[in-house]
This record gives sequence, C-alpha cells and structure tokens, in this order.
Amino acid sequence: MLLNYTDISPIKKSVEVEIPASLIESEANRVTNEFGRQAKIPGFRPGKIPPNVVRSRFAKEIQEEVMSRLLPRTFRDAVAERGVEPIGDPHLEHLDPFIEGAAVKYKAQFEVKPHIELADYRGIEIDEPKIEVTETDVESMIERLRDQASAYRPETERGLDEGDFAIIEMTSTPEGGEPHKDSGHFRLGEDALPELQEVLRGKKPGESATFEKAYGDDAQNESWRGKNVHHDVTLTEIRVQEKPEVNDEFAKSVGGWDSVDAMREAITADIRRHREIEALRAKRNQLGEKLVADHHFDVPEALVQEELEKSINNYARYLASQGVDIEKAEIDWRKAGEEFRPEAEKRVKRGLILEAIGKKEGVVVSDVEVDAEIRRASTEGGREFAEVKHRLKHDGGYEALRDSLLQEKALELVLKEARAH
Repeated sequence: MLLNYTDISPIKKSVEVEIPASLIESEANRVTNEFGRQAKIPGFRPGKIPPNVVRSRFAKEIQEEVMSRLLPRTFRDAVAERGVEPIGDPHLEHLDPFIEGAAVKYKAQFEVKPHIELADYRGIEIDEPKIEVTETDVESMIERLRDQASAYRPETERGLDEGDFAIIEMTSTPEGGEPHKDSGHFRLGEDALPELQEVLRGKKPGESATFEKAYGDDAQNESWRGKNVHHDVTLTEIRVQEKPEVNDEFAKSVGGWDSVDAMREAITADIRRHREIEALRAKRNQLGEKLVADHHFDVPEALVQEELEKSINNYARYLASQGVDIEKAEIDWRKAGEEFRPEAEKRVKRGLILEAIGKKEGVVVSDVEVDAEIRRASTEGGREFAEVKHRLKHDGGYEALRDSLLQEKALELVLKEARAH
C-alpha cells in the first residue's frame, strides 16, 4: 500500500509503503512450508516437521526471506500506482523492524528517466566531410603491399647502411645492476636508439661495438630509470629489403587481381568505402554533439554508473590486450572513472534524447529486428544464438538491446533530415 509519494527532483522520487500484516503472514507461511520441506532437524523426518518448529528454528532466516520477496514486489506495485518506471535499484532509507502480526513500513528513494522537452531536431546543420581518393593515397597503399611482399636478402660483403635491417644481440648493464641479454632487430635510420644506430653504422656482420647512455625517469625499462647503462652490442646479420616490381604478376600474388589497373581500381574503391564509413561516423558524432548541446536536463546517476562500468570494462580489456596484468598493475580506477565520467554522461544524455525522438516519431523495434542483431553478434563471436538470446532475456539485456536499436533508428531519422553545409 502506497502511503506517500514525493517528487524530490525531475529524476529523483521517494515512496513510503506499508506492507499489510496479512500479506506478511501469507508469505511467511509459504516460506515456512518451503523451509520445512528442506530442513533437517533431529527427531523429525524430512518433510514432516511442524510449522511452529520450523518457524522457531529458522526465525531469522524466514524473516529475511519474506522481506527479500515482499520489498521488491510491493515497491513495484507502489510505483506502478504512480505510473512511473524506476531505473536502477532503489535506495532503502528506512525499514520498520519485523514484528510478527504487525504491518511493516519502509521508505525508498529511486530514480526515473527525465521528461525531455525536445528541441527542434529536424534540419540540424552539419559539416559534410569531403571524400576524395588521390593518386598518392593509392600509391601509398601499393607501397604497403610491396613491403608486405618483400624478400630480405642477407648482406655479407659490406657494412650496415641506411635502410638496412640490423639483427643484433645486446648485453645491457645498468650502473650497480646485473647485465641483461637481449636480441632484436631495427632498420637503420628509423625507430631505434640514435646511439645504437651510430655505433653500428658501417659495421659488418660479426662485428661489435659499445656505447653508454644516461636514461631518464621515464625509461621503458624500470631498472634503467635515472641510471647510466653500458651496452655491448654485436651485429649478427644484415638484411636488405628487396621489394617486388609493380606488375600484373605482383597484382595477382598480393590480391588475386588480373592486372595492375584492376588492383588500382580495387584499392581506390576500398579506400573510398572506408572514408565513406568514417564520414558517416563523423556526421553521426556531429549530430550527437548538437543534440546534447540543445537539450538541458538532469541525468540519472544509475544510468551514468552503468555507462561508466562499460567504459571501465572496455578500458580493462584494452589494457589486457596490450599485455598488461590487470591484477598486478597499479591502476587508479577511481581516477579513471572520473576521467571517463564526462563522456559517459554525454552518451547517456544522447541516448535519452534519441529515445525521446524515437517515441515521438513512433519508431518501433520488433522482436525480429532484435533477434537479427543477436544472431549477427553471435555469429561474429562464434557463439550459439539460442544461448546468447536466453542470457539476454534473463538479465534484461534483450530490452536494453531493443532500446539501443531504437536509438539507432532515431539517429538515422535525424541524419536524413540534417542539412549539410
């Protein structure tokens, strides 16, 4: 029974609810019977324990189970009377002590989605990115293909020269530390220590050199930070890159094209397609920014926290993909959350605006469309469609996906109405 409803703010509400004694007693009897069927008490056969014995033996557990069932049920009924839809979990501010035979009152605070007064979303002006593919773009891609198809010939007659690949073995000894052996390669004139390149320039395979380097506090190797390090390096091999000629044979070998002309056409079309995708993404981002700037309302904290959790999880997955041990790394997750928060709030706001536009325009997302998206994602992830759908249905993700698709449809509608300049 709803006793009181308070509008704290446009997105924050409070309810005071009374659970009748009769409802508590009815649920307590049901829970007592369930406990009685499973309980094991010396002197009684399973399933034959008198209810009064069960209630006496498991009084605390039965009370907790009764309230864990009735609180969410009566809360849902109470807010339904007011026609509002809570988001996130309610915050229980007060709960009467459990007294057998008495009603229980409680007070809970919760959030709702804001009512959005939509600004004009038709004819929004956006920049139209210019899409062009130059000959330089095509040549650059062909050079990348030549690099990938290159052979690397050993060079033994001369010393290391610009553009050569040097294969090395190096022992590094920081002052006051232990020597560390390593091996690797680099291209002379490119991404290696200038001191290393200088001492090996002109050297032949098998020759060695030494150099000293003072490292700053930002050195990648922790044991070298703020120290002088002595390096002994041996040039074990020189490799010279030999790029294939650009001819029909090359076109067939790298992409299955019949000719160089066909390769150029295909590369041009591929670059254009990628730039069109990027241009569309840029236009959608522009619309999102303008919609957020044109609407002012409070954002529910529950939705912001949900979005922040996604951002943090994505960041953790990215770090793990880069070889970072999340458990051992000293990451300030609170600080990361603070940094991610502005964008999280913006994404929530954008989603609520698009949801409001979708509802105003009568946009509908059918089960068939939701299932199609689940099937696509399942196929890409190598998972079973039925399993993914069941999980989404169980944890509320199915309707969340429907909302997301509705927002996408609303954004497409706004994009079609936008004016490019």
